[in-house]
Amino acid sequence: MSDYLPDEVLANIFFKLPAKTVLDCRCVCKVWCSIISDSNFLSNYNKLSFNNNKNNKRLLLSHYDSKQRKEIFTLHSDDKSFGQKFEELELPFDHGLSNYMIIGFCCGLVCLLEISKAGRSPVSILFWNPSVGYSFKPFPIEPPVGRILQPYSRRGYGPSIKFNGEEAFLSCFGFGFDPKSNDYKVVRIVYRLENTCEGSKRVIEVVDVFTLGTGEWENITESAPSYVIKQDSAHVCVNGALHWIGYYEGSDERLVSQLIIAVFGLNDEVFKEFKLPDNVMRESNELGVGERQKISVGLINQSLALIHYHTNANTYVQFFYRCCIWVMNEHGVAESWTKLYDVHSHLGLGKILGLRRNGEVLVGTVEKGKLSAINPKGGRRSRNMNVRGEPWSFYMDAFMECLIIYKKVNGVPTMSTYAGATTSRRTLGVRTSSYKWAPGLGTSSYKQALGAGTSGVKMTEKGKEIIEEEEEEQGLWLDLGLMFAYHRHFALGRME
Repeated sequence: MSDYLPDEVLANIFFKLPAKTVLDCRCVCKVWCSIISDSNFLSNYNKLSFNNNKNNKRLLLSHYDSKQRKEIFTLHSDDKSFGQKFEELELPFDHGLSNYMIIGFCCGLVCLLEISKAGRSPVSILFWNPSVGYSFKPFPIEPPVGRILQPYSRRGYGPSIKFNGEEAFLSCFGFGFDPKSNDYKVVRIVYRLENTCEGSKRVIEVVDVFTLGTGEWENITESAPSYVIKQDSAHVCVNGALHWIGYYEGSDERLVSQLIIAVFGLNDEVFKEFKLPDNVMRESNELGVGERQKISVGLINQSLALIHYHTNANTYVQFFYRCCIWVMNEHGVAESWTKLYDVHSHLGLGKILGLRRNGEVLVGTVEKGKLSAINPKGGRRSRNMNVRGEPWSFYMDAFMECLIIYKKVNGVPTMSTYAGATTSRRTLGVRTSSYKWAPGLGTSSYKQALGAGTSGVKMTEKGKEIIEEEEEEQGLWLDLGLMFAYHRHFALGRME
């Protein structure tokens, strides 16, 4: 009878553990460390996590706090406790000489822009994995760069980047995951402003792509599109492509008939464009004198969404009291646009973050920067979610367990060794543990996971008691002592 578990059985157990716990298990023995450090295991773990994203019950939220002048990250359960019990995650970066502005979330990683406090200039991009608390060393940004005058434009998303010398530059960024190459990429588009008799014109200065797997920037300026991406546009990653709001130069930028959805494929690195819904184009052309609008992209139920904001005449531009949410049911097919909701709020609508599991729309509101939940089917009433920030600075995505903690150096996967690369956590209103069992994996599931091919496993009486114990709460609090008990019976035997 065998005294140890086969590697494939161990891997199947590790697949069901939180990412932080899996990394801790590397310290148990050489065998476990070898399994967990294997590139195939890391890839399969992440794929399983991404595929199970629809069942995710936790949300990662960020917003810019103007008083503290920094990004605030919080982890919430997508249930009734959303605004009462949540966990604040501290960025593992030094705030002494730099500020950090979020570029985006995607597939378990957060991408940030490091900004020098002295010159207010972008210095580098950084990546942070909040599920394990690891970060990568900074990757410098090559010139041209410009000063960031405001961390978030009041008109919308992203930085206002200008250079105070002879030339002025505008920049926009995008961050996403390419499922074909299993890699993360950052796109930077820099425009140079040229003054003409007809007004200011934007000319492409540089387009480059950063690939996390290689740690290098690639210049693709020759592939730049003929349209212009709006500087204050949000971006989303859907189906391995980045999406912004764009328009064609030569016409008045404010004419919605000239607006398109700019698309950049992360795998083929080619720019394309999608049409807006016909109804949105028609309504935009019928705007009255003094009426204003804003169009943005979003993500609703993992599909590309379009948010069309409206306001009445003589209303200040940043206040929108109504918006329509459209969803593209079939990616890339303009005929598949479907109007989902009309959303109203007397608080003034800021950024639409997405839908909760209960169908509520999360939105940053203009009044005191409150994060609110609105039932789009139940009138105009909204609920305060006890989070405040700049109305257009909110970001939200499903919190995904992810084992991306390495980059490739000369083609060899290397673990992150960035100093200070751990994340401190501060719990607000709830007691938590670093070793809580993954959501939805109860005692019976744990027995089933261990039961596959484990007939030869020797187990202590204490281990049996722990496994057979009925839990009153959903899920099982993982006791690493139990893992070490298994290790005593089979892992050490393999090392002898």
